[in-house]
Amino acid sequence: MINSYFIKKINNEEVLYLNFDFSYEFSSFDFMAKREKIQEVVRNFIRDNKISFKGMTVLLVSGGVLFGSIALNNPNFTGNPVNPIKPIESNITNDDFVTPNESIILDNGDSIVINNVKDDKEVVQPKSDKVIEKSIPKEEQKVQTKEASTPKTEEKIQKNEVNTPKVEEKNLDKEISTPQEVVDNSIYVSVRRNGSVVKIELEDYVTGVVGAEMPASFNIEALKAQAVIARTYALKANSRGTVLSDNESSQSYKSNDQLRSLWGSSYNTYFNKIKEAVNSTQGMYLTYNGNYIEAVYHSTSNGKTEDSRNVWGNSFPYLVSVESPYDNSNPSFLKTINFSYSDISKKLDIIITNETNFNINSKTSGDRVSSITVGEITLTGVEFRNKLGLRSTDFDIEKTEEGVIITTRGYGHGVGLSQYGANGMAKAGNSYKEILFHYYPGVSLKSL
Repeated sequence: MINSYFIKKINNEEVLYLNFDFSYEFSSFDFMAKREKIQEVVRNFIRDNKISFKGMTVLLVSGGVLFGSIALNNPNFTGNPVNPIKPIESNITNDDFVTPNESIILDNGDSIVINNVKDDKEVVQPKSDKVIEKSIPKEEQKVQTKEASTPKTEEKIQKNEVNTPKVEEKNLDKEISTPQEVVDNSIYVSVRRNGSVVKIELEDYVTGVVGAEMPASFNIEALKAQAVIARTYALKANSRGTVLSDNESSQSYKSNDQLRSLWGSSYNTYFNKIKEAVNSTQGMYLTYNGNYIEAVYHSTSNGKTEDSRNVWGNSFPYLVSVESPYDNSNPSFLKTINFSYSDISKKLDIIITNETNFNINSKTSGDRVSSITVGEITLTGVEFRNKLGLRSTDFDIEKTEEGVIITTRGYGHGVGLSQYGANGMAKAGNSYKEILFHYYPGVSLKSL
């Protein structure tokens, strides 16, 4: 945890600088809450390394940044603790520190060993504040990055490994900068779950949506396209201050535990596949004229997607009818439902018998029913679908003596990306970008 140290005199008092591996124990750092623990660690380090330190103030450094100070209850200290905000400049490097177990040459020619915490050898302290030169050449500093596990609530922190550095004189009149706070720059999405609104980190949310909304067995490029759409949907909701639900009224979302229950023994395989799709498109979203698009999508088209104005009355240049030839790969592309005359009469709120006529008056650009007349009433295809709970507005009607047989093609409103169509395109060799630009013509792909 403590990689190295050095001692400087400031205002005629000794100040101990300790170089911490910040990622080891303080990656979620609450200085006041852990002050007693830090003091214990520091005292043990001083004792175990037999460091001759008669001061009271200890400055904690990581990666050249001063992130805090503590005042030890040192009976040998008779002065006032050094002000931790303004002793010297914060331009501290690993070259300033002495590494435990390092063999060094003092300015008077003596050779000493600074012991490791687990070593019992005697320690000789430098007899001078002058420059101490190392007996071996300085090696290049190694930098490793430790990434936080999900959920991503912590900023990534660099771990600096010190390789037998040397101590140099510093200008004691310069100032140290104010300790810096660790800032979480993550984006969070508000989601209503089990009656409460919770905050979920954006990329974790996207992972849960892709797992809930698209079969994990789909091609990776289709999953990537779904990830971009789910992220766009969430970002637009955030920009409006909208609280999302975790069901199909906005986007379905499942936690890791729910996905584990859904996938069973295939959980690791499927979860890693979806994380790959999300990570490889991290931060990417769709815009049109600089604004988030209406990122709508559906399960299965009928061979063409639908124009948004035929479903909701609003027209968008990127939500128009396009060819979607792979949708019939869905095993339930065709679906047949039987209604008795009594049942369909209740649902449409009119009396229907075997003498009642069903006339399809017109179809949309997406080959779906635009208008239908049943007996003496006329409904839009969307109204008819909603009243009967049909899978699609592309349907055929057949009358029998007992009732009505309705056969639908596709599943969903038909606007935007078709998930089964996207999977078919991916299998045919199309990338997620090609899929997105096909189903949302004229849009731009941006990144946070």
